[in-house]
Amino acid sequence: MSTSMHGRPGRGQPAPYLVLDQEDYRVLGPADFGGPGLVAIEVLGPYVDVQASGPLITVHDSTIDPHLGIGHHRHRYNERLFYITAGELDHDDSLNNIQGHMDEGDVGLFTEGQRGMVHSEWNNGDVPAQAYILVYTTDPIPEETKFTRFRSEDAPRYDEGEGVRTKELVGPRSELRVHGDLRLFTDSHLEEGGRLTARFANGEGGLLAIREGHVQVDGRELRQGATVLVPPAEGERTVTVEAIRPARVFRAVHGRGHGLIRRSDGRR
Repeated sequence: MSTSMHGRPGRGQPAPYLVLDQEDYRVLGPADFGGPGLVAIEVLGPYVDVQASGPLITVHDSTIDPHLGIGHHRHRYNERLFYITAGELDHDDSLNNIQGHMDEGDVGLFTEGQRGMVHSEWNNGDVPAQAYILVYTTDPIPEETKFTRFRSEDAPRYDEGEGVRTKELVGPRSELRVHGDLRLFTDSHLEEGGRLTARFANGEGGLLAIREGHVQVDGRELRQGATVLVPPAEGERTVTVEAIRPARVFRAVHGRGHGLIRRSDGRR
């Protein structure tokens, strides 16, 4: 990890981001989940140094083998966003008698609510399923437990500068409504030389996940798997990702939430 902040701050402001990579993550597998079939790379959460940023309390990059998954387990109070990047996934909430299905490109939104859920995540397909997962706190906590499927074809697409094509899953153009302070979540494809500028208003933070390709941020080269983490801070800031080779980047923007919580130093 880059333990110091990087970027171009305004006068008197901390620089805006940390760079996380494979050595900063933890791979969770069968021993952690109590059975075969699910591997999750934890980018942010209880098992790694960065335990929260804004409302985000867990970020996982998960792979579920065909005809396997994780059995029924309990969640309560938070909300979970599953972005299915390959394959398909089924949800069964036995506590509330709610079932749901997600295909590649869909978002599944799990609103745990005050009652909570006891659910399973299962890949009934013939190919591995992949899900990029954001877990964030909700305030106020919704009374109702829900599952919402947001289909890929319903997500707005638009050009975001030359050489950048963006799919908006959460944000002002999207019809998906979340219950936490997640303000934007997008999936962008960058042509070689394309530049994606993420803007953070006063008090906002977020992340940029390099999903494919080779990019640079402030002259620093980053490759697939790296995450640029932008903790909430005062002042308006921008972080620009430029594609050295064609790339794919996920972007999240959120509110102040819990600030930055790190196991290593307890800073917020």
